[in-house]
Amino acid sequence: MTWQRLATDSPSRFVTQTLRRRGLELPGVHLPNFIPEEPATAPGTECVGDGMETPYFLYVGRLEKLKGLQTLIPLFRHYPRARLLIAGAGNYEPFLRRLADGSTNIRFLGHLSANQLQACYRQAVAVIVPSLWFEVFGLVILEAFQQRTPVIVRNIGAMPELIAESGGGFSYTSERELLAAMERLLENKALRDELGCCGYRTYQAKWTAEVHLQHYLALIDKIGATSASHGTHQPPE
Repeated sequence: MTWQRLATDSPSRFVTQTLRRRGLELPGVHLPNFIPEEPATAPGTECVGDGMETPYFLYVGRLEKLKGLQTLIPLFRHYPRARLLIAGAGNYEPFLRRLADGSTNIRFLGHLSANQLQACYRQAVAVIVPSLWFEVFGLVILEAFQQRTPVIVRNIGAMPELIAESGGGFSYTSERELLAAMERLLENKALRDELGCCGYRTYQAKWTAEVHLQHYLALIDKIGATSASHGTHQPPE
């Protein structure tokens, strides 16, 4: 199939806006990413190696400098109200472990199974995504929402877009704003649960595999109808 003009499909509006700011004026289609629905873990399943009463915030992802975990560790070294659990591995791990050395409330969990990770998501006060890179979507955010857990994201890239669209958490620009969001969730479990439910409802409505496939097939139908009406293989605006 040859198209007279190409089109871009973008997982977030941030991507479309960035391309246009850089002068790429192609027709764009917003087609968000998704994660498949997973069977729930058995009731009572605990986050691996946990069992402590102190609440925790969770980081999930690659341990690389651009992911920004090094900005959280110094904060949690001097934050007695909650722990930081870290799920993942990567090239930056040795440095991060040295940065956390001696802290009793920072724990590296390594790679986890799907069931273990679900339990960690579900029991966390919130997931923190401190990425320093311009993420184009953020699947970790959806994984947290799937378990009805709110998310606190750095205000960069497409991540704030997901928070604003779902009402499932907070965005932060400074460490002070991050601490304020953490304190609110620690002090108000009802708020924590409400934000988690908002994230879950939006995930069900917009970010499942079934919803993605519906949008994808509808897009194909629209392209076909437009091509037939114009007599060309051209995507719709």
